[in-house]
Amino acid sequence: MTEDEAIEVARGIVACDNARDLEGYRALLWDDYHAEVNGAEGVTSGDAEADSLARYWRGFSDGYAAEELVVASGNIVTMRYRLTGTNDGEMEGRPATGRKIDVAGCTIFEVEEGRVRRVFRYLDVFTWLGQLGMLPADDT
Repeated sequence: MTEDEAIEVARGIVACDNARDLEGYRALLWDDYHAEVNGAEGVTSGDAEADSLARYWRGFSDGYAAEELVVASGNIVTMRYRLTGTNDGEMEGRPATGRKIDVAGCTIFEVEEGRVRRVFRYLDVFTWLGQLGMLPADDT
């Protein structure tokens, strides 16, 4: 697999996310897919990742990932992007806030034979939660 082909797989993941194409998204993941998010173990299967994405869509029906930079080295693709959207649905058991997010993210994709085997995802969760009003007030 060339670097350009690996980049197209990563872009395909984002395109399926933005198009709400869960079947297409899942088809781009290996069954033993594994994700780490902000250095912590995340989901450990392609099905679990697809379920997680569907939950995100319920919380942010207009969520959108805009690519800012993508580079590859062999089968490793790094993509920097911005996530935007409105929290108009339940998120992890919390009711919708109606607030918008605009946060930076970066994902490192390990691509094998046209599908993603593993990702390392880094998101600005502090800004995300602050924009949603989910951080404690600063009384200083």
